[in-house]
Amino acid sequence: MDYTEVSIETTRPGAEELTAVLEDAAQGFVIDDPQDVQDLLTAPSPRWDYIDERLVAKKEDQTGVTLRFYLEDSEDGQLALAEACQRVEQLKNQGEDILGSLSMTVRPVRSEDWENNWKQYYKPFAVGPRLLVRPSWEEAQPEEGQKVLVMDPASSFGTGSHATTRLCLEELEGMDLEGRMLLDAGCGSGILAIAALLLGAREGMACDVEENAIRTTLENMEKNGLEKERCILLQGDFLQDETMYRQLAQHRYGIITANIVSDVLIAMAPHLCRFLEEEGDLLLSGIIDERGDEVLASYEKEGMLVKSRKSREGWTMLHLGKKV
Repeated sequence: MDYTEVSIETTRPGAEELTAVLEDAAQGFVIDDPQDVQDLLTAPSPRWDYIDERLVAKKEDQTGVTLRFYLEDSEDGQLALAEACQRVEQLKNQGEDILGSLSMTVRPVRSEDWENNWKQYYKPFAVGPRLLVRPSWEEAQPEEGQKVLVMDPASSFGTGSHATTRLCLEELEGMDLEGRMLLDAGCGSGILAIAALLLGAREGMACDVEENAIRTTLENMEKNGLEKERCILLQGDFLQDETMYRQLAQHRYGIITANIVSDVLIAMAPHLCRFLEEEGDLLLSGIIDERGDEVLASYEKEGMLVKSRKSREGWTMLHLGKKV
């Protein structure tokens, strides 16, 4: 099935009125509002591991709100489009400045383009001599002794190419993980947990607040031939869920990874330090450079010291261990 994409330039109040006027003509709306990015940047505990600087720059250049919806490329879809155009024209004739220009753009969207075009930007890459990452639809020949990590990120989670994740992968590759137990706090696509298991970790646990992250991690484990028993997956926020917290606290972990955002890492500091073995390694990422010292201070207060600190493209990764 192909689709028709309809975009209408408006304002934040205008988007609310448009969705009310068009609610029976469309089956759902996407509101592209630059203020939403600003709200994410100032949120105390956002749920994702990073906000791409390119997205921020793009939104800074955007002056208005765009309302977008999709219609099937069918007779019913054409009728719905005609009805939507008529209603938008009626709003224009009312001449209310608060609604913005109400300029409408209509373009066809092929379903295969919609679903698969993003794949052209995700190619195999070598983390280093021990690990090669590739999507399932690409072939890649590993070097001798190199593990292949098959990673399909779905629509919402990382491929490993962003600096926050890449720094952790490189650090993991340089460590001896043989026989160690791991915890991946905020697993996303599961790439860090799976990488650690492929590089020698015995077993582990991974958690995320998003249900889709758990599903994606399980699918990626299967793609890499890892039995689900090797890594227990938990969905929820252990800072709020006491039962989940107790389940995680039953173990001590030789390696903990947390690629989240600074505020969440700070909140997790006493707990992750408690979960870590005396000789364990804690990898923290998702930290913008400007907040590196702040995050580090919260972990130093818990008795941690720096084993390694690296920065790339404005992002910091901290490799910490306990003072002995």
